Order: sequence, then structure tokens, then C-alpha cells
Amino acid sequence: MASFDTFDTIAAIASPPGPALRGLVRLSGPESLTIARSVVRLDEGQEPDPTRPSWRSGTIDLEGLPLDASVTFWPGSRTYTGQPMAEIHTTGSPPLLRRVLGFCLDRGARLAEPGEFTLRAFLSGRIDLTQAEAVLAVIDSQSPAQVEAALQQLAGGLAGPIEAVRDRLLDTLAHLEAGLDFVDEADVDPIGRQRLAGDLARDARELAALADRLRGRDRPSGLPRVVLVGPPNAGKSRLFNALTGGDHALVSPIAGTTRDYLSATIRCQELLVDLIDTAGIDETGDPIEAEAQALRAAQAAGADLLLDCRSGDAPHVADLPDDRPRLVVWTKADRAEGEPPDGTIATSAASGQGLDALRLAIARTIRERATEHDPTGLTSARCRDGLVRASKALANASEAIRLEAGDELVAVDLRDAVEELGRVIGAEIDDAILDRIFRRFCIGK
Repeated sequence: MASFDTFDTIAAIASPPGPALRGLVRLSGPESLTIARSVVRLDEGQEPDPTRPSWRSGTIDLEGLPLDASVTFWPGSRTYTGQPMAEIHTTGSPPLLRRVLGFCLDRGARLAEPGEFTLRAFLSGRIDLTQAEAVLAVIDSQSPAQVEAALQQLAGGLAGPIEAVRDRLLDTLAHLEAGLDFVDEADVDPIGRQRLAGDLARDARELAALADRLRGRDRPSGLPRVVLVGPPNAGKSRLFNALTGGDHALVSPIAGTTRDYLSATIRCQELLVDLIDTAGIDETGDPIEAEAQALRAAQAAGADLLLDCRSGDAPHVADLPDDRPRLVVWTKADRAEGEPPDGTIATSAASGQGLDALRLAIARTIRERATEHDPTGLTSARCRDGLVRASKALANASEAIRLEAGDELVAVDLRDAVEELGRVIGAEIDDAILDRIFRRFCIGK
């Protein structure tokens, strides 16, 4: 983490780049209010209340030319950064905003480092580390569903369950260590070992489930993954080409043409997704085909949505992950005799039938999963890896109890789990982790 004084007063342009009707310069630190008042000449009767947030109007003197401006003041520590803050709002011309920022720097402020406002919020205890990452996720979101998921995480959608498990573990560890330190004391009650083993196994499963929900945050695109699956010759590659508007996938009447997997970004309503075409599900002894099946299984396991492709001339294969949401797609509808089965989306790559309905269903399903079932879907792989390690430590502790190992060995695993969870939410501070997170922010956030 960059070494700088977190009690300096910092300033930065906090509005988006480019011209706009209004723009703003943000300050945080002990001299924020003094500097903002020296830059903006407040109108008569606009003296701010030093004890409560207030908005005041005024002007900025640009070498004799008055520039309309207003200032919002937040005294005290109940602010985003946990410090006094001020924002100067004025005309959103980039050169003018740079001049206003220069005035603030001339009067004693320091130019903020990337992400320093949010870093101060974390260091002051206003937010935890997962919420800090959620701020970045809101900024980087590319769809309403991603924004909603990030906002839920910012509201504690991930930190809440983790803190609950960590609190339980701290209580258990304190009780366990009290029994080790004061084994001869009559008022120290031993913990029921079988009940404790069950509780730790339950917590291990809960953390493993959270880690599973984080799968895929470290994807290069960060977009939801929609994977086409089904038996050979089910029309997956034709459907892939139809949805992407190109001839990316090799199409052949010979079953098993697709050996690798293909990926392309498509738009479904306002949502961008990664669409992936995979090899047909089949049993084989061929080494190359076996590798294709392994790639197909890996893509299906990491999917946010499966498109379960079926057709009248290809038998259905049900070897699909049970924990992934899916849409059943009836391909080659232009060749089908009679009506497609109930509960399927009928499509035809040749005629275009059902493609718009399929795009709508994809967007709706991804949005529902992101906003209702996966509020942590935008958190980094850092959190997932920590949760996996904590889950393994708890599973080891539970197994040690069942094997009648000593409490001191159980306590070692519990300490490991508590430390891992502390790193996830930032209770255990690691400067390298903080630097890696906050350097990805833009200046002013």
C-alpha cells in the first residue's frame, strides 16, 4: 500500500471525465471545510453550520470573473471517509474543474491517490473490505443487474454472513481455549464435542457455498457466462452462430464436430453476456474427444446459465450440473413435427424463430439470479480463495473432533479459519492486498 498520511486533507475531481452541465471537486480531511470556504466565496447569509451537514451557494473568483458555485459541507466523523468532507460543485468544464482543484491544492490540500477516499472509509471502519470492492464493482458495472448485485454487496450481502460465522468461531475458540488454560477450574464448562463437530461442519458448508457463489469473478470480461450444452448434433453450434450473428462455430451434419469450446460476447436486451459453445455430451475412449469432454464439463460447472439444447433428431443427455440454472431450448424448430415439448423455448437458427424470446429469457434469468440469488457475484477471487481456505480449516477441525484429537489441535484449525475470514473482510489488514485493491480505483473515488 502506498505510504502517505491518511490525516492529510486530500482533494480530487470526483465527477466523470469530459464536459458536463455540472462537475465537482471533493475534499476529505481536517482542513476540508476551511479550504472549501477559502476557494468559494459564500453568498451573504450562507455561513455553514459547523455541527451539521449543510449546502451553501457562492462564487469562485477566476481572476476577477465570478464563477457560479456551491459547496456541500459534512463536519465531524459521520461521513463516507470518517473525516470532515466538502464538495465544490460548479460548471462541469474540465479546464475549469482543474483550476478549482488547483486552488484547493494551493491552499494546502494534497492530490488524492487512486481510491484514497474509499481507502479512508475502510481504515476508519465505515466500510469493510468487501464493501470497498463493491464500490469499485458499482463503478465498473456494465448492466443494471451488475449494479444491483454490487449495491447488495455494498449493503453487506457478503460481509454479513461472513461476520456471523467469524463471530461464532471467535466465541467457540474463546470457550475452547478457556478449557485448555483453566482445565482444573470448576466453572469452565466443556464443549459438547459431537455437537461442536456438527456446528463446525455446518459452518464449513456455509462458507463453501459462499465461495461457490463467487466463482467466476476473476473472469477477464467479468460478464455472465451462458453455456450451450447438449448431445452431439443438437444444433448448439448453429444456435451459437445465429445468436452471435456470424460463422464462428464449424457446422456439420457429422456429430461431434465441435472439439474445443468457442466464446463470443452477445447482447441480450441491455445485458452483455459471454456465450460459450461446447462439445456435445458423449462417452468416448478417444483421448482428444475425452479432453473436449473435460473442457465442456469445466465450462458447464462455471456457467451462470446453461442453455440445455435438445432436438427431435438428437437424444437428450442429462449429465449436467444440478446447481446451475438452465433454460431448455428446443432447436431446429423449423424441422420439428408437431409442437415442441412444454417448458421449452422453440428456436430455429435457419429462420430466426424464437431467437428474440431466447435473448429475453437469458436476460431475465441472469438478472433474477444476480439480484435475488447471487448478491456476491461481483466480488474478487481474493474473497473466494479465503473462503475456501477457511472452509477447509473448519472441515479439518470437525474431522479432528470426530477422530478424538486433542482440543489444542482443533484450536489451531479454528484460528486459521478466523484469520482467513478476517482477511476477507479486512479485520486482518494486509498491506499488499490493500494496495492491489485500491490501486484499481480511479482518482476521486
